[in-house]
Amino acid sequence: MVGILLYRLLRCLQKNGLPVIIVDELDQLHIFRAQMKLAGIDTGLIDGANVIKIGGLLKTGNVLGKVDLSKEFPIRKKHYEEVLEKVNADYTVRIVLGFDKVLAMHEEERKDLESLFGYMIRPYLGDESRTTVYFINTELFSERTRKEFREHASRVFKVRFEDDRIKLKIIKSPSLSEYGKRIEIKVKNT
Repeated sequence: MVGILLYRLLRCLQKNGLPVIIVDELDQLHIFRAQMKLAGIDTGLIDGANVIKIGGLLKTGNVLGKVDLSKEFPIRKKHYEEVLEKVNADYTVRIVLGFDKVLAMHEEERKDLESLFGYMIRPYLGDESRTTVYFINTELFSERTRKEFREHASRVFKVRFEDDRIKLKIIKSPSLSEYGKRIEIKVKNT
């Protein structure tokens, strides 16, 4: 269950005192929270997290502001940046949930997909004031879109759940020595 990975990431960031913003696209945070709660995982880290909502209807976490998905990309970007200004931090870790659904919505119209990347992804590449982690279900969109999205990432992990472990494999990295490296996280049964 991906919610366990989200929980472990949030807990690690909190322990290290790093400010977190969850970008909740199309109510995906609500889905993660509900699945975590059903699995007996404490949802307090989500309930207290600063959240920017993009589309969707359900309020989960401390919602700082909303961005309307029906607006054109330049307007979405402007509203997103206005909400970000509410966070007074020199550095943040952004966790993006639901972007896979947004990619799937735009992939049929290649011009829209290019605009999505051009306005919402590329301008932030190399920005040292943030680290962004995307939770992506690659089964929701085409292989071509997955490859295009991967071009924009500095590091890509493939995640598997096996027995009592979360297994991550680095499949893209700026450091050649990291390619193929594996990380395992033991999780307790709840």
